[in-house]
Amino acid sequence: MTLKIATLSQIPPIAERRIALRVTPPAERAIRDGHPWLFTDSITRQSHEGKAGDLAVVFNRKGKFMAIGLYDPDSAIRVRILHQGKPVAINTAWFEERITAALNGRRSLEATRTDGYRLVHGENDGLPGLIIDRYASVYVVKLYTAAWIPHLRTILDAFRVVGPKSKVEPQRVVLRLSRMVQEQKEALYGLEEGSLLAGPIFDGCSLFQENGIQFEAQVLRGQKTGFFLDQRDNRAMVEELANGRSVLNLFAYTGGFSLYAARG
Repeated sequence: MTLKIATLSQIPPIAERRIALRVTPPAERAIRDGHPWLFTDSITRQSHEGKAGDLAVVFNRKGKFMAIGLYDPDSAIRVRILHQGKPVAINTAWFEERITAALNGRRSLEATRTDGYRLVHGENDGLPGLIIDRYASVYVVKLYTAAWIPHLRTILDAFRVVGPKSKVEPQRVVLRLSRMVQEQKEALYGLEEGSLLAGPIFDGCSLFQENGIQFEAQVLRGQKTGFFLDQRDNRAMVEELANGRSVLNLFAYTGGFSLYAARG
């Protein structure tokens, strides 16, 4: 895989006209309970067809606002719910608020000498289908739905505001795509797996720390987004168990468990 410089100017603006949806009673209950997905077979009425990334508004049986989310015509998950309850504007300020909340939730990692972690965890942070992993100054945005493509500029704008305030401003931003999204060429507007969305050209490698141990992630070609960040606690547990033991790490990938075992 070679580094591709991305330009977002070719992505058309988000349609001003919202898609109005009515849904089944079970879907209404699920949305009220906070479920982040609306499936195709739960839609009973739709105002008009839309493109990936259009905003869809769900109304209840009395015609009152229930939720707003990202529409994806090529997925069985037809709408990823961004907000439910009272109407809101989905704009840069809204994304700034969500990203700030995600950053605050990871603030305790600073004390552990860790600057490599999952910054935005999709549904868990109210941004379904969107992953943002931090590797020190390199951020990797991974999309599990093409519905996020038209909103990439807004997300980058939000980071330009939030980053300096939180001292986590990215120097580079790399785009990674799920296999399903990679196949949706028309919805990508020229973007590809491994595109550089922001920052100077580099070789795809990023040094970062996890619990004081330095690693290198290959964010362009590596599995997931370059590293198995979700195994941080398990690696720390292996360190505690490794004292006085011989350790064999099969299928080591980056050797993360080995380094923790060696330190332990």
